[in-house]
Amino acid sequence: MDSPIDPNNGPDLSTPGDLAKPVQLWFIVSVIGLFVMALFCTLKVAAELFLPVVLASFLGFLLTPVTRWLKRIGFGMFWAPLLATLGFFIILFCLFAALSASLARFEPEFPSYVDHIQARLAPILQAIQKSSPAMRRLGDWINPENIPQVTISGPSFVERILTSAPGFLALLIVVHVLAFFFLLYGSRLQKRLVEMIPGLPEKQNVVEIASEIEQTASRYFSSVTLINAGVGLSVWILVGLLGLPHPLLWGVAAFLLHYIPFVGATGGILAMLLVSLIHFESVWYALLPPLAYVFCAMIEGNLATPIFLGRWLTLNPIAIILTFLVWSYLWGVVGTLLAVPILATFKIFCDRIEPLKRLGSFLGQP
Repeated sequence: MDSPIDPNNGPDLSTPGDLAKPVQLWFIVSVIGLFVMALFCTLKVAAELFLPVVLASFLGFLLTPVTRWLKRIGFGMFWAPLLATLGFFIILFCLFAALSASLARFEPEFPSYVDHIQARLAPILQAIQKSSPAMRRLGDWINPENIPQVTISGPSFVERILTSAPGFLALLIVVHVLAFFFLLYGSRLQKRLVEMIPGLPEKQNVVEIASEIEQTASRYFSSVTLINAGVGLSVWILVGLLGLPHPLLWGVAAFLLHYIPFVGATGGILAMLLVSLIHFESVWYALLPPLAYVFCAMIEGNLATPIFLGRWLTLNPIAIILTFLVWSYLWGVVGTLLAVPILATFKIFCDRIEPLKRLGSFLGQP
């Protein structure tokens, strides 16, 4: 006769169905993790292929309201996106030319800024200089009279600009051509994709989601670009009135840096503070340009952004920092500017897809 089995000390009687659930869960997690790693590796290796497509997509979102306005005032289906993309190309090209000219004028003045830094730091470091080798090397850098000078000549800033201009111009043209075709054939492409989906309810759902994502993304990119342009214009005017050199350079820098929340504005203010302290003799007057920048940033963060965007698309600061690190690693400087727009687009997508709403909630304001 078989002896009874103690349920506490006996063999495991779990059914295969109970074991299959955790195994299936780990399998799904592993597959998703491998897919994400493969996706990031592909984006890193093929950056020259994907970067123009991403830039053209964001430019299409940005120019969608302009294209609709041009169509309402009488321009045709072809001429409205053509005028929108061509006008933006001309504005961007003129801005790049003005910025390059400002940087070219700033380059000869850079050694004088270094001399000012050395002159202002020398008394302080001499007062606290000790006998350590590190402090002696720092003192030798501050007072380099007894050190033989080695000069390494290289291409000037203008030469570097002229060397990289063809590649930049080619990228600019490709992005604008792709954006033009996105604006011209975007609705037709969406219609063809919807026709491939089986079932009428599914087709209606996809059309509603795509339309809502397009409207929300175009509103976001248009609003953020206008706000950043207002910040850059304000910084340009105020810094120019206060007498800080190269105000256009600071205005363009403020416009671009405000696409990077937290880090961008902080870096711009600190850089302006350093240059202002070097340029002006009075310390109190040197504080005025960075304070003007801080004032513009406060108006943007506490007034302009809540009015134009409200709280319908606020992002988690932790998610912003992580996204900033990932895309700066993948695509460098351009990735730092695209990090927040990519995160905002992904959150819009998650908010409109039922299985991804939890992820969209996590990416939102905590």
